[in-house]
Amino acid sequence: MQKEQTTLWIIAVVVLTLSLSSHWALVSFGTNTQAQWDLLSDALPQLNAQEQYVSSDTCQSCHPGEHTSWHQSYHRTMTQAALGENVLGRFDGSEIVSSDLRYRVYKEGNTYMADLPDPDEMMYVFQGNKPLDPRDIPRLQLPVVMTTGSHHYQTYWVESPKHQGLMQTLPLVYLLKEARWIPREEAFMRSPDDQGRLITQWNHHCIRCHSTGGNPGLDETSGLLKTKVGELGIACESCHGPAEDHVKHYQNPLNRYRSHESGQDSAFIVNPAKLDHKASSETCGQCHGVYIMEDEFAMTYAREGVIYRPGDDLHKTRYYIQHPVNDSTTERRKDLEQNPQFFRERWWEDGTILAGGREYTAMSVSRCFTEGTLSCLSCHSMHNAPPADQLKTSMDGPAACTQCHTEAQYNDEIEQHTFHSATSSGSDCLNCHMPHTTYALFGAIRTHQIKSPSIASSAHYGVPNACNLCHLDKTLAWTQDKLQQRYGQARIDLTRDQRAVSAALLWLLKGHAAQRVITAWHMAWPPAIEASGNQWQAPFQAQLLADPYGVVRHVAEKGLRRLPGFQNLDYDFLASPVDRSKAREQAVQHWEQSLRSPSREPASTLQDNDGTLRKRLLARFLSERDDQPITIKE
Repeated sequence: MQKEQTTLWIIAVVVLTLSLSSHWALVSFGTNTQAQWDLLSDALPQLNAQEQYVSSDTCQSCHPGEHTSWHQSYHRTMTQAALGENVLGRFDGSEIVSSDLRYRVYKEGNTYMADLPDPDEMMYVFQGNKPLDPRDIPRLQLPVVMTTGSHHYQTYWVESPKHQGLMQTLPLVYLLKEARWIPREEAFMRSPDDQGRLITQWNHHCIRCHSTGGNPGLDETSGLLKTKVGELGIACESCHGPAEDHVKHYQNPLNRYRSHESGQDSAFIVNPAKLDHKASSETCGQCHGVYIMEDEFAMTYAREGVIYRPGDDLHKTRYYIQHPVNDSTTERRKDLEQNPQFFRERWWEDGTILAGGREYTAMSVSRCFTEGTLSCLSCHSMHNAPPADQLKTSMDGPAACTQCHTEAQYNDEIEQHTFHSATSSGSDCLNCHMPHTTYALFGAIRTHQIKSPSIASSAHYGVPNACNLCHLDKTLAWTQDKLQQRYGQARIDLTRDQRAVSAALLWLLKGHAAQRVITAWHMAWPPAIEASGNQWQAPFQAQLLADPYGVVRHVAEKGLRRLPGFQNLDYDFLASPVDRSKAREQAVQHWEQSLRSPSREPASTLQDNDGTLRKRLLARFLSERDDQPITIKE
């Protein structure tokens, strides 16, 4: 009995100590003054104000290890107050032009500032109320109060001059690796002719996934938003649910002791790892999916905030949308068919997900999920994985699949299944069944719609397939022969170009912007270089330096710099069209004069045997480029 009482006192002291340290962490501002915090807190959504949410600082007291691993993640830094080290952009007086409007970012003391056209007036303009004339828009100097992002790039928010607490984005993006500002319209895949709204309001939409316990706080009388959040960023309670009752329960040292002895420590909250594969995946799917709020819940959310909590049935309050190819059964989908652009912005035409950030939607139509027990947590972890992709150990290779597929044909006899060396990238299950055909953040990422390569999807719908994204010099006819001989895939009719010319070059030169950007990324992908060499791609990759889409140019530039002889490429993807065209011609000339080398398949890669470019064919393909407008809602 005395030993038990001593143990309880130790637990109580530890809890008190951790609670005090958490408290001081909450009120310590480091290099930021209390006045700065007061300035921002008046403008930010009301923090720690959402009912039953207690914030990650409270969780840290009892779960320091989990808190530390989460704290290192990019989920945490998705949205932050614009204080000190949270701000990664250079507020050094830089001027950036976006949609013919000038913006200047600078500091006043320790406060981050923006000199900009009145964002409320800009919103009015972009809603189509009057034409855009920079001379008509008054300029303001506003403090930057909030940030979004910290991995690839960061964007910034100011408070609406007219509506307290309404966050308007600066139409600027700071690229972290390049350490430069770019206009927002060049950071996303959107048609160069698209003059749609560039000013985004955080409280309406971003709050759903870029905060924890978000509540827009719609006041139906005034029509204004009185926004509250449990916490900025994606924190503990986003995945485990609001923890007020959990904390109250474990404030009793006896409850903590009993929990420690029993190994049960999740009273009044949810541990997604202990849910079934569908419910645990829905925890991620609350953000990583394509959905619309069910009508009867939409106003409830607008007024009161979160209506889904981990462990609930996600589909009760939201309608998760699938492409018509994958879902032909619901009336709601028929309504959406009246807006085909909605699907084009998120899916390839064969029903495969195109837009990044929609992994739950993709996985949920995969047989591994519908007929098996695959979940997001099969491969990912918030607490036991590096922050970049949150992948568990070995989950970036075949083990991700063989943890379930234990049959010999996928393990000891893998070469008989893949027809590639067991140690080659061609025997990595992910490269064939989860190729990089999804676009986001200036790059290609793996699709989570798990399926086998399809010649029909490529030939009929233009979806790049795994085989030709690795074997860049091979034709669709070559791929069809292999898929038919090895796996019995049905043969289909191919066009003359599809039979004679590398599929990768057809996508790169003739394809629409999504095809071009995906292929450009693969032109310097190590497994593709291993399979196809790296001496011949440059003159074709260089064609995209003059592409009308900024994201295509930037991805092409990054890939070209990784090819031999182009490490010191003199090029700026935001230069004038004349300068971009000049850079394209200079890159081709540099290759022809100093680096010319034929591919292993010169005929299919528009070359003669000595590497001379077949420029008439190249010109024809460029003239036939698919210029349909492409927007990707990543």
